[in-house]
Amino acid sequence: MHNPLAILKPAVLEGLLAAGHRWFVRQQYPRGMHPTLKGAFLISAYHSIGEARAHMEAIPADPHRRVYDGEDATDRERLFATAAQPEGYHIFIALLAKRKWSPDPATGAAIKQYIRMHTNWKADRKENLHVSLFIQFGELFLNLKTKQEAIKIPFSDIE
Repeated sequence: MHNPLAILKPAVLEGLLAAGHRWFVRQQYPRGMHPTLKGAFLISAYHSIGEARAHMEAIPADPHRRVYDGEDATDRERLFATAAQPEGYHIFIALLAKRKWSPDPATGAAIKQYIRMHTNWKADRKENLHVSLFIQFGELFLNLKTKQEAIKIPFSDIE
Protein backbone atom coordinates (compact mmCIF):
# COMPACT_ATOMS: atom_id res chain seq x y z
CA MET A 1 0.00 0.00 0.00
CA HIS A 2 1.18 3.47 -0.87
CA ASN A 3 1.90 5.63 2.19
CA PRO A 4 2.68 9.30 1.47
CA LEU A 5 2.24 10.54 5.06
CA ALA A 6 4.94 11.81 7.41
CA ILE A 7 6.05 10.29 10.70
CA LEU A 8 4.92 12.38 13.69
CA LYS A 9 7.83 14.08 15.46
CA PRO A 10 7.80 16.23 18.61
CA ALA A 11 8.76 19.36 16.63
CA VAL A 12 5.79 18.83 14.28
CA LEU A 13 3.46 18.39 17.25
CA GLU A 14 4.82 21.59 18.84
CA GLY A 15 4.22 23.45 15.57
CA LEU A 16 0.64 22.20 15.32
CA LEU A 17 -0.10 23.22 18.90
CA ALA A 18 1.47 26.65 18.32
CA ALA A 19 -0.67 27.07 15.20
CA GLY A 20 -3.84 26.60 17.26
CA HIS A 21 -4.57 22.93 16.68
CA ARG A 22 -6.06 21.83 19.98
CA TRP A 23 -7.84 18.57 19.12
CA PHE A 24 -6.11 15.43 17.87
CA VAL A 25 -7.75 12.22 16.66
CA ARG A 26 -5.88 8.91 16.78
CA GLN A 27 -6.85 5.96 14.62
CA GLN A 28 -5.35 2.78 13.23
CA TYR A 29 -3.38 3.29 10.03
CA PRO A 30 -2.97 0.07 8.00
CA ARG A 31 -0.98 1.89 5.27
CA GLY A 32 1.79 2.43 7.81
CA MET A 33 2.07 -1.21 8.90
CA HIS A 34 4.82 -3.63 8.11
CA PRO A 35 5.59 -7.08 9.58
CA THR A 36 8.06 -5.91 12.24
CA LEU A 37 5.57 -3.51 13.86
CA LYS A 38 3.03 -4.09 16.60
CA GLY A 39 0.90 -1.25 15.24
CA ALA A 40 0.68 1.86 13.11
CA PHE A 41 -1.47 4.86 13.97
CA LEU A 42 -2.45 8.13 12.38
CA ILE A 43 -2.92 11.41 14.26
CA SER A 44 -5.07 14.12 12.66
CA ALA A 45 -5.03 17.67 14.07
CA TYR A 46 -8.07 19.97 14.30
CA HIS A 47 -8.80 23.49 15.47
CA SER A 48 -12.31 22.70 16.71
CA ILE A 49 -13.93 19.92 18.72
CA GLY A 50 -16.67 19.76 16.07
CA GLU A 51 -14.14 18.72 13.40
CA ALA A 52 -12.63 16.14 15.75
CA ARG A 53 -16.08 14.72 16.59
CA ALA A 54 -16.96 14.48 12.89
CA HIS A 55 -13.75 12.51 12.35
CA MET A 56 -14.58 10.21 15.27
CA GLU A 57 -18.07 9.61 13.87
CA ALA A 58 -16.52 8.67 10.50
CA ILE A 59 -14.47 5.84 12.08
CA PRO A 60 -16.87 4.15 14.53
CA ALA A 61 -15.45 0.63 14.00
CA ASP A 62 -11.88 1.57 14.95
CA PRO A 63 -11.26 0.20 18.47
CA HIS A 64 -8.18 2.44 18.86
CA ARG A 65 -9.84 5.73 17.96
CA ARG A 66 -9.39 8.46 20.53
CA VAL A 67 -9.59 12.23 20.85
CA TYR A 68 -6.83 14.12 22.66
CA ASP A 69 -7.19 17.66 23.97
CA GLY A 70 -3.90 19.51 23.48
CA GLU A 71 -4.75 21.83 26.38
CA ASP A 72 -5.25 18.97 28.87
CA ALA A 73 -1.93 18.22 30.62
CA THR A 74 -2.41 14.43 30.60
CA ASP A 75 -3.48 14.33 26.96
CA ARG A 76 -0.62 16.64 25.98
CA GLU A 77 1.86 14.34 27.74
CA ARG A 78 0.40 11.33 25.91
CA LEU A 79 0.64 13.15 22.58
CA PHE A 80 4.33 13.91 23.11
CA ALA A 81 4.95 10.29 24.18
CA THR A 82 3.26 9.22 20.95
CA ALA A 83 5.38 11.66 18.92
CA ALA A 84 8.50 10.05 20.43
CA GLN A 85 7.63 6.93 18.38
CA PRO A 86 7.29 4.16 21.01
CA GLU A 87 9.25 1.03 20.17
CA GLY A 88 7.33 -1.32 17.89
CA TYR A 89 4.97 1.38 16.61
CA HIS A 90 4.95 3.94 13.85
CA ILE A 91 2.84 7.03 14.44
CA PHE A 92 2.03 9.15 11.39
CA ILE A 93 0.61 12.65 11.12
CA ALA A 94 -2.06 13.57 8.56
CA LEU A 95 0.44 15.61 6.55
CA LEU A 96 2.20 14.63 3.34
CA ALA A 97 5.85 13.63 3.76
CA LYS A 98 6.75 15.61 0.61
CA ARG A 99 5.51 19.15 0.03
CA LYS A 100 4.35 18.34 -3.47
CA TRP A 101 2.97 14.90 -4.21
CA SER A 102 2.93 13.44 -7.69
CA PRO A 103 2.02 9.91 -8.67
CA ASP A 104 4.79 7.42 -9.36
CA PRO A 105 4.63 5.63 -12.74
CA ALA A 106 2.61 2.67 -11.41
CA THR A 107 0.07 4.96 -9.72
CA GLY A 108 -0.14 7.11 -12.85
CA ALA A 109 -0.92 4.03 -14.93
CA ALA A 110 -3.56 2.93 -12.41
CA ILE A 111 -5.18 6.39 -12.56
CA LYS A 112 -5.32 6.25 -16.37
CA GLN A 113 -6.88 2.79 -16.21
CA TYR A 114 -9.44 4.00 -13.64
CA ILE A 115 -10.42 6.90 -15.90
CA ARG A 116 -10.80 4.58 -18.90
CA MET A 117 -12.91 2.07 -16.96
CA HIS A 118 -15.01 4.31 -14.70
CA THR A 119 -15.54 7.57 -16.56
CA ASN A 120 -16.61 8.67 -20.00
CA TRP A 121 -13.84 11.26 -20.21
CA LYS A 122 -12.34 11.66 -23.65
CA ALA A 123 -8.90 13.01 -22.94
CA ASP A 124 -7.78 15.61 -25.44
CA ARG A 125 -4.08 15.17 -26.11
CA LYS A 126 -3.55 18.88 -25.39
CA GLU A 127 -5.53 18.82 -22.17
CA ASN A 128 -3.74 18.00 -18.94
CA LEU A 129 -5.15 15.89 -16.16
CA HIS A 130 -4.48 17.47 -12.77
CA VAL A 131 -4.08 14.97 -9.96
CA SER A 132 -3.86 15.89 -6.29
CA LEU A 133 -3.89 13.87 -3.11
CA PHE A 134 -5.71 14.82 0.10
CA ILE A 135 -6.65 13.26 3.42
CA GLN A 136 -10.14 13.21 4.88
CA PHE A 137 -10.85 11.50 8.20
CA GLY A 138 -7.67 9.46 7.85
CA GLU A 139 -8.42 8.18 4.36
CA LEU A 140 -6.46 9.13 1.25
CA PHE A 141 -8.38 10.53 -1.72
CA LEU A 142 -7.45 11.68 -5.19
CA ASN A 143 -8.85 14.73 -6.95
CA LEU A 144 -8.81 14.20 -10.70
CA LYS A 145 -9.53 17.33 -12.75
CA THR A 146 -9.67 18.31 -16.38
CA LYS A 147 -10.83 21.67 -17.73
CA GLN A 148 -14.45 20.51 -17.80
CA GLU A 149 -14.75 17.80 -15.17
CA ALA A 150 -13.57 16.77 -11.73
CA ILE A 151 -14.01 13.72 -9.54
CA LYS A 152 -12.92 12.69 -6.07
CA ILE A 153 -12.09 9.01 -5.52
CA PRO A 154 -10.69 7.01 -2.62
CA PHE A 155 -7.04 6.19 -3.28
CA SER A 156 -7.85 2.55 -2.51
CA ASP A 157 -9.99 2.45 -5.69
CA ILE A 158 -6.88 2.62 -7.85
CA GLU A 159 -4.72 0.23 -5.84
